[in-house]
Amino acid sequence: MASVASFYFAMFRRFQAICGPGGSSHVNPDSTQWTYLYGGFSLQSVQDAQGIFGELGPQASHYAPLSPGLSPLKAGSLIPAENPLWAMLNASLVPGATFGATVVVAGQTWPAMPLPPIDEYTIWVDANATAPRLIDAFGDWIIAGKIDDSPQDAPYNFASLSTAVVAPWPLKPQEYTSVLFVASMPNDDGRRHGDLSMPDPPANHVPANFWATSQIALTYPPGVMGQTAGTIANPMFLKPTEEYWVLALIGNASGTGAGTVSNPQYPPCTIVGDAQCFNTFTSPGTSLPSLDNIDPLGSNPTYEQFYMNGYAYDTVGFRFNVDAVFSQLATALTNQVPPAMLGNLPAAQWLKDGHPCVKVRIMSGEQLDHYPPAGNAPQPPKLDNPPSVPTVDRHIAQRNLAPFDPAEIGMKKIKWTNFIVAQAAAGWNELTLQSALPADAFHFYFAIPKAAYERWIDPRTSKGGVVRGLEVVTDVPSKPFPEAVILRQTGAVLIRIAEHAGEKERFFGMSLGIEGDPAGFKRARDSNVSVVHAAQESGVVGGFTLRAPPESRVVR
Repeated sequence: MASVASFYFAMFRRFQAICGPGGSSHVNPDSTQWTYLYGGFSLQSVQDAQGIFGELGPQASHYAPLSPGLSPLKAGSLIPAENPLWAMLNASLVPGATFGATVVVAGQTWPAMPLPPIDEYTIWVDANATAPRLIDAFGDWIIAGKIDDSPQDAPYNFASLSTAVVAPWPLKPQEYTSVLFVASMPNDDGRRHGDLSMPDPPANHVPANFWATSQIALTYPPGVMGQTAGTIANPMFLKPTEEYWVLALIGNASGTGAGTVSNPQYPPCTIVGDAQCFNTFTSPGTSLPSLDNIDPLGSNPTYEQFYMNGYAYDTVGFRFNVDAVFSQLATALTNQVPPAMLGNLPAAQWLKDGHPCVKVRIMSGEQLDHYPPAGNAPQPPKLDNPPSVPTVDRHIAQRNLAPFDPAEIGMKKIKWTNFIVAQAAAGWNELTLQSALPADAFHFYFAIPKAAYERWIDPRTSKGGVVRGLEVVTDVPSKPFPEAVILRQTGAVLIRIAEHAGEKERFFGMSLGIEGDPAGFKRARDSNVSVVHAAQESGVVGGFTLRAPPESRVVR
């Protein structure tokens, strides 16, 4: 499908920012008195009754020639010039426009907005300085049908954001700084063990399976048949030509706002999103384009949060074009992982039917970082050398949660899921398996490239490798890659990988296989299957979870 500019992230959020932080001019509730809700027009939310899709409220009677009941968008019209809001915005860009400039649409006079001269509205000026201009993107959105693509589901939608409050950070006296974080769990307060604020949160404050609890999701963009734009998507497979939008929940645990609109003298609040090959810790990856790009084909990865209110959550977005992401991941995998470490399976085949990991990082926006992550973790957070970990660093969250189809497994039919393993910190690394599926109905397998198994895992040939609860087998119905050592579960699984931080091969592939009777899901108290990655010195550093859809557990 063709990519389109996001109305919500590229346009509406800029319209809000032009008006100033929350509580300014148009960014107020409908009940606000007329001196604080200019023209009776509200940009507090996309679907506000007195907003873009609604009508001017009673406050408009104080702003002649406006009057209550006028509509910013003309119902049924796909012509930009027939829609008053577009005409008002466009009139402000006319060279030489002066204070009091107006435009007439269908016999009704409207003021040019922002009020000319527009020099002080730097966000508006910058967004219209070069092609593609924001005013043109807004016109294209009208022509395409005025689709509301704002987040529709909790916790990312306005209904949730407007009522959720971040628990205040225990700031020290005389400290004034925003405390930003990416939510690694529902109701995340941004606290992390060792963050130098008292009392110190426990080590398990962030769930050990943070990759499955993080507030990161895929949503449908406009134009997907049968789907409402902005609703959460849980695709079983990421198919060629498809596109999804990644949403992530961020928060501010301080009363001091962030972003250039709130505090222009401080660093801008910037966020980036990345896709990586499915992994237990880190892997080759690629950046995701920001949804605040006015150009739908733009590759800029940096999302700018123009203002972030205190004690509040907000939603940021990135574009996930399946063809682009998988092509870039295949290139990165080819360049960084030798063929032998993928079992001599070509990178594009390795990624087939996979669900990449998504990581979201706050790169700037705090005035002073009085509360750096424990252990002198690098700031801003990194993806490599060493990668930042969400249990320690509030500025990063990741999603390693993929669905799997029970219909794809069976007796003598193994469903394989490929993933990448990397050395985490110094010392040995361990992988364990967690599953509540009935043991009498399911069998689990691990496939490891022969070269990696012999060097780092095989107790007989490696220097420190350990294998428990698994046995080498050769009588399997399928292999995920040509050069594979196959291990079948016999008990509690532990795979200890010898330290290889100093070796040239930083990554190697593995695959998890599931075989069994799909009917067994109906007896499972939990359909999740997780591989957990722990390091000798730092405990759990990552992992991934496979989750069968809820209907697989329904007795029919």
